[in-house]
Amino acid sequence: MLTSKKLSIGRIGIITEGGLITRLLLPNETIAAPTPSPGSLEEHAFVQIEEYLNGERRQFELPLAPLQGSLLQREIMLRLCTIPYGHTATYGSLGPARTVGSVCAANPLPIIRPCHRVIPAHNPPGNYRGGSELKLRLLRMEASSSRLRLSNILALHDTDILQQATALPGSDSL
Repeated sequence: MLTSKKLSIGRIGIITEGGLITRLLLPNETIAAPTPSPGSLEEHAFVQIEEYLNGERRQFELPLAPLQGSLLQREIMLRLCTIPYGHTATYGSLGPARTVGSVCAANPLPIIRPCHRVIPAHNPPGNYRGGSELKLRLLRMEASSSRLRLSNILALHDTDILQQATALPGSDSL
């Protein structure tokens, strides 16, 4: 089921199937769709996304569709999901850079599975399905909520961060 709602970054779409969120559509790809029913999974998801956008939420508590793709692609997505709020990782630190880029581009749940935190080693911020302007906006929001400067976030991206992230409680459930 496709629903959409206007949030602070624009109209977002959510697709659910069988009680799981299967896809998040960003403002540049959202089509007109009905608004979610009060109390529905979709409405709950929109509330959590808006809380995140307001700097009030750092993790999502939503039923998500299982990871798809090859074993390497799923491993990269799991690594991506362990990047802490307010930090970044380079493409190459998560795996083969081109494969990581492909995984990020195909991520059906951007923001929720935070591919915006993955940046190139040189010339950040890099590409993003929602556009580089949205990627920078999300990184700036995380920086202000974390009381970090954006330049520091763009610099925080090596294996030390990933080693810390893999020790996070619940990181294996993403």
